[in-house]
Amino acid sequence: MTDTVLNHVRQHITLLDGFLDEAVREFGKSDVMGKVELLKDKAFDFGTLSESEAAHIARIMTCMSMLSVISEDVGQLGQIDTFDSADGSKQPISLANAVASARQSGLEKDEIDSILGSILASPVFTAHPTEMRRASIVERETEIANLLQAYEKSSNAAEKKQVEDDLYRAVALLWNTRLNRPERITVRDEINNLIAAVKRSVLPALVTLYTEWGRDIPHDGPLPDVLKLGSWIGGDRDGHPHVDEVTLRYAYREQARVAFDFYAAHLDKLDSELTMSDEVTPVSDALLELARKSLNTDIHRVDEPYRRAIAFIKLRLARTRAEILGEVPGTRAGDTSVAAPAYESCAAFLKDLRVMRDSLAQNGGRRMIGATLKTLIRIARSCGFHLLALDLRQNSDVHERVVAELFTQSSELVDYLGMSESERCSLLFAELANDRILRWEYGKYSDETRKELRIVDAAAEIVKTFGPEAFGAYVISKAGSVSDILEPLVLLKQAGLVRGGPQPHCMMKISPLFETIGDLEAAPEIMKKWLGNFAVRSLMGRPALQEVMLGYSDSNKDGGYTSSRWSLHKASKAIKVVCQKAGVKLRLFHGRGGSVGRGGGPAFAAILAQPEGTVDGQIRVTEQGEMIARKFGNVVTAHKTLDSFAAATFLATVPKRGEKTPDAVMEEKFTPLMDKLHAAAFEAYRGLVYDDPHFLDFFHTVTPVDEVSNLKIGSRPASRTSSGKIEDLRAIPWVFAWSQTRFMLPGWYGFAAAVRELEIGEDVLKEMMQWDFFEVFIANMEMALAKADMEIAGLYADLAGEPEEAARIYAKVKAEFEDTVALILRLRGAPYLLSTHERLRNQIERANPLLNSLNRLQVYLLGIRRQGNRHKLVQLAMQLTVNGIASALRNTG
Repeated sequence: MTDTVLNHVRQHITLLDGFLDEAVREFGKSDVMGKVELLKDKAFDFGTLSESEAAHIARIMTCMSMLSVISEDVGQLGQIDTFDSADGSKQPISLANAVASARQSGLEKDEIDSILGSILASPVFTAHPTEMRRASIVERETEIANLLQAYEKSSNAAEKKQVEDDLYRAVALLWNTRLNRPERITVRDEINNLIAAVKRSVLPALVTLYTEWGRDIPHDGPLPDVLKLGSWIGGDRDGHPHVDEVTLRYAYREQARVAFDFYAAHLDKLDSELTMSDEVTPVSDALLELARKSLNTDIHRVDEPYRRAIAFIKLRLARTRAEILGEVPGTRAGDTSVAAPAYESCAAFLKDLRVMRDSLAQNGGRRMIGATLKTLIRIARSCGFHLLALDLRQNSDVHERVVAELFTQSSELVDYLGMSESERCSLLFAELANDRILRWEYGKYSDETRKELRIVDAAAEIVKTFGPEAFGAYVISKAGSVSDILEPLVLLKQAGLVRGGPQPHCMMKISPLFETIGDLEAAPEIMKKWLGNFAVRSLMGRPALQEVMLGYSDSNKDGGYTSSRWSLHKASKAIKVVCQKAGVKLRLFHGRGGSVGRGGGPAFAAILAQPEGTVDGQIRVTEQGEMIARKFGNVVTAHKTLDSFAAATFLATVPKRGEKTPDAVMEEKFTPLMDKLHAAAFEAYRGLVYDDPHFLDFFHTVTPVDEVSNLKIGSRPASRTSSGKIEDLRAIPWVFAWSQTRFMLPGWYGFAAAVRELEIGEDVLKEMMQWDFFEVFIANMEMALAKADMEIAGLYADLAGEPEEAARIYAKVKAEFEDTVALILRLRGAPYLLSTHERLRNQIERANPLLNSLNRLQVYLLGIRRQGNRHKLVQLAMQLTVNGIASALRNTG
């Protein structure tokens, strides 16, 4: 950030804090507001606060945290991130500049067009079990951000005064709006929240991007569909009892509503634009046919074939909407909707739009094709009627039980669970090789099996309505064998989504998810066995493409940061080799979260640091929970995020010149050492987290994980079982709990211990930092360390149930933290962390005073709750501190 931007951020924080102070005092809480400043004193006695005061103070500080984040975000809107172009200059990150850089490097136009034509960059939006903010709060934050931008642009005193008044009102509304939820958020709430964000910012950003790309990227014909939007919300039922066929249908219905509204609004706009008379301008026969079908006899439209064609398209679209959403189309005098049948697919809608485009191009030139029609075609091509392509996800253990029950109740009475892996695979392949189904209407199935069958039945209806493109993939959690990949295919076959026979075919991509360190190590061999089966090729369709999902969260929880990142990197390379040998294209799906412990960090750098050849034009990445609002909350940030994503995908796909790139040389040289680092870091991490018999108690009593699990925040349970074991805890609350306490342990623990164990010289590590993978690895660790605070973490350690053991564990973690920080500083040759990321460092430093006060208040509240104070205001205050800390840290899950 420049000094000017920094000053603006500080001024905005001061301005908004002043409005909050004014609002709190005007609404009768002057006495409480006065105590907020006192909390900055480390010696403040929280015991002097009443429950009511604690709740109000938590509320004030949480609002301050939100306002500070808004100020930072608005300050960054004008900041331009750059990349190193082929000519050696720094260029703003964009797909257009990435293409220009490739051209400068000597890539021919046909090569560039080929890469653009192959690209599929897909952000996949998922829910977040620790997302604290209500939709009403997100709306208030958006309003304040927009007003703050208007305040920056105010040109005179009167205008500035008006915006200040509006800002005060917006801040006062934030203060008076309930921050917490009285009931746990539902899956429908999560669907509605996502759709609101897509409608508000993602869709407008997509429109702008395709317009800019069409203008700035030289190409022949239409620009390919570079971006495809995806979602898990409503279809991800892995460990989620509230996701079922009802939520799946609801998600598609509400998504389609947004798509139809968008198309209808743009057709209305197009109607006001295409006023050409055929007495002046000729039109194509296909356009005249569309106009004739409208049966519009209005004398004012008789010579306006485009407007009559648009009227027909609007009628067909309205009938399609009515059929899909279950609405009754409106009727009026002269209604001709009976003569306007519904579109059988979005492709048919696109065909009519292209008739208009081609007629304009043939009778007046391409410059007559305006932005409105181009936008309609681009968005319809990219989003269809379904808007977002949903993934279905379920755990392999569920598939195993369901398929076993289907076999058990079939006429063959097969003991599936008693079979070996090879026997299971033989049986499952044989089942796919015939066209029968196993289910029968008189089967006495368990609730679980009936639910899974209802899900696939609903999916089949959705494919029939929207087409196969409405689904991204069927993701198999905990995929550990070939039979785990085959089982959902047999399940899908029961609903007609897999056609059996000698050449079976699946209407959905199947994506095995490899999550733990062991899974990642086994993944290449599993994929080799899978792709070695003859029937698999026909299941993939043409061209043959295999998607594989890699889990950052569980691999980190399983083996720590160092082991997770290296295991993911190696698995990506090895799976790519397997697919190449099988003649199959690979698409990797990266299951990343917001925090470093869950794969977070700058996405542009992360994509470019992927092993060479593993992106190859195709990549999907999860965008989770609170990061959706941060990265897609307004049109400007959504535009930046999507453009950066597309640019990184393109640059990672551009073929490298020469036999070996410098990065490939570095990887070859240091892979053996990274293998050793991975093994040593794994031992250090497992030795603490899983092997220390007192660590489980330390985790549950030092962090607020149990309290967070009981708060009414995410719709998904925090744990897969009720065991309380770390193995069964979901990765998101695991990381979230460590973030709340400022340990940030999943983002750094184990690396320094491994370096000491192997006695690696710092000159070697400095050389390794010339390797993209290792530089990004260090940079993300550095970010986690910068957000950690062992003094604050020590306050939480004092809450431990086993004081002596807790002191021992805390001392070990603190010493490891200090060693890791010192090592990073030596490698950077810097006096402080984030010396190469001043913007982020300044942001963290500004947030720390308020963040530390929130942490100290949370420690006090945790203490009195565990001593038996169950007052509802203490619970409220606790929930608010969780919210405030998460907001200040920004990427917590």
